[in-house]
Amino acid sequence: MLRALVKFSPFIYILLITGAEVITSFLHPCLGFFCHAVIMFMLVGHAVFLYPAEKNSSYLLISIALAPLIRIISLYAPLSGFNVLQWFSILSIPIFSAVLILILFQHLNGKDIGLVLKLRQIPLQLAICFTGIPLGFIEYSILKPDYRVEEFSFGSFMTAVIILLVCTGFMEELIFRGIIQHNAIKYFNPNTGIFFVTLLFAVMHIGNMSLLDVVFVFLIGYFYAYAVRFTGSIIGVSISHGLTNVILLLFMPLIGTI
Repeated sequence: MLRALVKFSPFIYILLITGAEVITSFLHPCLGFFCHAVIMFMLVGHAVFLYPAEKNSSYLLISIALAPLIRIISLYAPLSGFNVLQWFSILSIPIFSAVLILILFQHLNGKDIGLVLKLRQIPLQLAICFTGIPLGFIEYSILKPDYRVEEFSFGSFMTAVIILLVCTGFMEELIFRGIIQHNAIKYFNPNTGIFFVTLLFAVMHIGNMSLLDVVFVFLIGYFYAYAVRFTGSIIGVSISHGLTNVILLLFMPLIGTI
């Protein structure tokens, strides 16, 4: 019984992160910031304590720490002079840096984190890419966000598209379906590992203030996780994720302003 509880202890951290997200979104961001900071240090400390005797557990815990790190950086980075999309690109710099350090520390290669593309899979990866378009329309119908580009021009629109593809689509897929999913499957098993990373991914969307969206993101996360498990690549899901955000945050809100 005790061994089973220890085995599934990473789920306790998802519960704590869920609480921190609820506090951030519905009570006060400052209190949420503090909660996420405590959780991140707990994860790092726990990982250090387990390393190297229980390497798989240690690697999973330290990879989970990327989730509260994302929220901490997004809450209190001094970016008041930038618009929302510039904010995405600038905040991605420290997060990408943390990801690179983690990849080097855990000696992960391209195959481990899905940075591969097999030629025979190109038609399948293209099909996965284009799922982002209907997914974006569905999520827009749930959230209906405002247009995020202050002054419209073709250049500003395309810059925003690139930012969303790289700084949300690729970055989040590298973290969740790349690093965390790899470690979760090694620690648990494929089915439990995929459920774990999908649940964590959905929890990180509580800030959208929509239970329906959290459920929708959970379903998308499952699709992305199994797509990566089946193909061994995050390329298709990264582009799909980015296109979802382009439709959600740019295309449909722009259509709504015309």
